[in-house]
Amino acid sequence: MRAVASYQHLTLATITPRGLSRRRARGGRAHRSSTIRTGVEEETNFAPIDGDSDDAPGGVADGRFGPECVLCVGFTREELKVWREILNEIGADFIRVNACEKNALRAPLGRALEATQDDASSVKQALGVPRMMFLSGMSSTEVLEIIDVYREESEARGWAPCVFACAVPKNYETNVGDLLAEIMDDHERLTGAGSCEMNP
Repeated sequence: MRAVASYQHLTLATITPRGLSRRRARGGRAHRSSTIRTGVEEETNFAPIDGDSDDAPGGVADGRFGPECVLCVGFTREELKVWREILNEIGADFIRVNACEKNALRAPLGRALEATQDDASSVKQALGVPRMMFLSGMSSTEVLEIIDVYREESEARGWAPCVFACAVPKNYETNVGDLLAEIMDDHERLTGAGSCEMNP
């Protein structure tokens, strides 16, 4: 168990992979180190995720929970287009990529994940929001692999840092805007970091 996550919203922002390899043909898993501040994980009810588990992160469900989708908040159109291409390249073409629209901020997370967007890069997105990615419909292992791939690519392409969170039963009916505020608050307390970069 390497990743740290909350059973409330399974924030994965504190995972810091090192020595990433370009994809899983060799079967290796990147080493991850935590930047959690001492004593804060209890305060925010954070708990480990089993990186070798085929069940939903945090053990919230047997198998997977929610639709196979990533909801991208605060990304540019070009980044969304490239991220879709990257997922296709690594064999994750079955995972839908959704952009966060302004009206989705006042709607439940589940509705935003279940929405169908033919091309997320063409959607008019919410502005002035933290950069975050919600992952749904994946096992713990798949979640960590997706995060590893994103962070490898973001370093290579100069993308801004991103906070990650998973869809779980406890947050599925919570409005996206409320989740963004809650998760960023926990992220800042856990890491001591300032506010995440926002899109213009």
